[in-house]
Amino acid sequence: METRGIDRPNRILFAWLFVTVLAMFPLIFLGGMTTTKNAGMSVPDWPNSWGYNMFTFPMSKWVGGIFWEHTHRLMGTVVGLLSIISMFVAFRTDARKWVRRATAGLLLCVIMQGVLGGLRVVLVNLDLAIIHGCFAQAVLCFGGFLVLANTGWWHALWTDRSLQGVTEWRRIRLAGVIAVACIYCQLVAGAVMRHDKAGLAIPDWPLHYGQILPPMTTADLAAANAQRIADTGKVALDPIQVTLTQVWMHAIHRTWAYVVTAVCLWLIFEVWRRRLTLGRPIRTMAAFLMVFLITQLSLGVLTVLWRKPADIATLHVATGALCLLTTFLIAVAAAARTAALAATSPETTPAPSATLPETGRLATL
Repeated sequence: METRGIDRPNRILFAWLFVTVLAMFPLIFLGGMTTTKNAGMSVPDWPNSWGYNMFTFPMSKWVGGIFWEHTHRLMGTVVGLLSIISMFVAFRTDARKWVRRATAGLLLCVIMQGVLGGLRVVLVNLDLAIIHGCFAQAVLCFGGFLVLANTGWWHALWTDRSLQGVTEWRRIRLAGVIAVACIYCQLVAGAVMRHDKAGLAIPDWPLHYGQILPPMTTADLAAANAQRIADTGKVALDPIQVTLTQVWMHAIHRTWAYVVTAVCLWLIFEVWRRRLTLGRPIRTMAAFLMVFLITQLSLGVLTVLWRKPADIATLHVATGALCLLTTFLIAVAAAARTAALAATSPETTPAPSATLPETGRLATL
């Protein structure tokens, strides 16, 4: 195979990495559905499935929660296989050492994710289930970065010598980093809330049991639970009675959503208001982020008002992953462009003959 260096993007590797990341999205959706359906222990052994080899488990037994847990495992093997192929393609076709090492790192992360999922079953450990779900989001971002790093736009971000927009790219980088941190914290809070069955701990919106603040005392909680018991004849609540811990888990997740919304709007505003060299792709990503953000907020509200239907609640999880991925790619692109501009500015260039940093040097920072 032809080996490609840093002079141009590797389209073959881009294609395989893109398919790998694309496969991660249904994997996250199936994982979310497994949690929503309380099917995490429907298959109590690992790596086998009810004593069968995972790949020979009879389809006649794929019923109820077993279907979601088993298909989640099978999709995980698909992502693992694609990660192996991507690494093989990188080592055969790409001269960039950091790219080859990064694809090997991606495969290692996918393996670790599979082991975490297996240990969650073997050890019957709910904490591992939370870590498993949160780590999946980080792996998705890692894969997305590798896809981005094999595009012509990424190459242009590092090699374009125009010094326009240094301050603008720095502002976008700042907003992007803060947005990524806020969204990831929100995803962690959501994972803890879901696994602690606190998704309907507050059954109304935008108020909290008809009040501005959620229950804060034992007496408030008793009144809230009395209301929930009275409402069971009208709507289904899960669980019927809740603890203060569950209420505040839900309240924190809901309140932090407003923070995430504000930060994401700030990021989108910073991108859209700037006329940036090489800025069209990042403006497109900001537009997608706006769509994902609106969708995510709507799904969150509907999850509460419609009493957590499985498909809506799981789409809420999956769309959150898209928000994180899009924000992460914006932040990484802005960081790359900022680093490239800093390296080529007159203040930091030691001599006219100095060369630009290698494409993708950001990944080694």
